[in-house]
Amino acid sequence: MQNSTYLKILAYARECNATNLHLAAGAVPHIRVGGKLRPTSFQHITPEDTKQIVEELLTADEKKKLDMKHFLSLPVSFKGVGRMRANIYLQRSSYSINLKLLDRLIKTPAELGIPDMVMDLAEQRSGLILVCGSRYSGISATRAALVKRISETRDCVIITIEDPIEYLFKHDKAIVNQKEIGIDAGSFPEGIYSAMQQDADVIMISNTGEPETFTAALDAAEHGHLVIASLHTVGTVETIRYIYELFPAEKRDKIKMQLANTLQAIISQQLIPKKYGGGSILAMEVMLATKAVKNLIFENKFHQIPDVIKANKTLGMISMEDSLTALYKQGLISEEDIFNYS
Repeated sequence: MQNSTYLKILAYARECNATNLHLAAGAVPHIRVGGKLRPTSFQHITPEDTKQIVEELLTADEKKKLDMKHFLSLPVSFKGVGRMRANIYLQRSSYSINLKLLDRLIKTPAELGIPDMVMDLAEQRSGLILVCGSRYSGISATRAALVKRISETRDCVIITIEDPIEYLFKHDKAIVNQKEIGIDAGSFPEGIYSAMQQDADVIMISNTGEPETFTAALDAAEHGHLVIASLHTVGTVETIRYIYELFPAEKRDKIKMQLANTLQAIISQQLIPKKYGGGSILAMEVMLATKAVKNLIFENKFHQIPDVIKANKTLGMISMEDSLTALYKQGLISEEDIFNYS
């Protein structure tokens, strides 16, 4: 494969706003758009093609690491195309390459379908905002929209800790510094604690799924920072259960107290296939941490939180069921999807 050919494939993936490009021997290049994998019209990839790409991408030392570990993940960039995270691995004695496309365009809240109540959370000065969802649910886009809103409206310092950095932010009213794990920080906890010492008003964390990372996020929120973080969970109750189960029993009382004291909101989202025209649309559950919610967390009665969400629609809370039903009534999703995604 000539250099110009795979650059054309990369450019095509970028034009489609794809999140990933897959190059595997014996298959045509595939891209993932809106969570859906789809083939391209380019020719089949050969083992020689992927070998040539690897030879061009990697230094001699990186090639040695790949030969030893049979897997390598590293940042790469292409002139005219932008930054990517390359994941190269061996399968059936040939290389497969997954390229995660970064620096994607930050869409507006309206384009993403984010409710005003969620964007209003950008006005918070401290506490913990959790943006949760499964893989390819659009949580990175929601986090980016919140960070962008803060950067445009507040004089503050924002530090992001990400793996990898997916969107690049411009300095606006706020100063936005972005740290990538493995390059600018050794780990998520290290990045969070260093941000606390670097005068950050807002700390955005792309993944807090490890106990040490979530503890650091809670510590930052407790010390007066606004923390915007993500977990790969779906639903408010499931998210709180997941947090509890991250920790041994003897630590849960402290975590429960910190969570009750700092939590501002849990946003849980899914991307639902559109009924017509292809693509997907956002369904979102919004739980605001009112005094009633915090009491339920503190009393280990978080299974009652869905009732609080339904009873407080006037505050801007939205249940996943109501979000799906609203999309159905607008003719955007099928009735079957209400049951599939509830």
